[in-house]
Amino acid sequence: MTVVFKACGPEDASTVAQVGRETYRQTFGPMNDEQIIMQYLDRAFDLDVVTKELGHPQSRFWLLEVDGHVAGYLKMNWGDAQTESREEDGIEIERIYLLKTFQGRGLGRMLFDQVMAVARSSGSHFVWLGVWENNHQAIGFYTSMGFEIMGTHDFHMGEVVDTDYIMRLTL
Repeated sequence: MTVVFKACGPEDASTVAQVGRETYRQTFGPMNDEQIIMQYLDRAFDLDVVTKELGHPQSRFWLLEVDGHVAGYLKMNWGDAQTESREEDGIEIERIYLLKTFQGRGLGRMLFDQVMAVARSSGSHFVWLGVWENNHQAIGFYTSMGFEIMGTHDFHMGEVVDTDYIMRLTL
């Protein structure tokens, strides 16, 4: 198995949007109304929105390719790009997305290791993320990596308001 991380730029917007839509739908579609999911996907993974995110100076994206196929991607934020906490010494993992067909191969751990390498090299003191309170698989993964639940916040998906745990790992 050949695994490659590719730093993304605006030219990758279409791929990032497509993978984002697919992974989000795979993960959250079965538990939500189809119309609400589609509205969210159209807003969050609009090509112009993704292109703007890719160009933000305080965000970084990496595509994960396995044997020449895109398997998922990673989005990290710091400074003003963070969605919540804007502490200068922290980095947010906004997305670790892995297509279902690639799950169970240790690739999620590789994405996480990429986060940790960037966070440590940047001098950050902690990494944080938001994860849906009912996404037990992700919560278990992050807990096994050393994250702790530090609080909650509301996540709006159209008219639906879910609770996300805020999890943090001190470096």
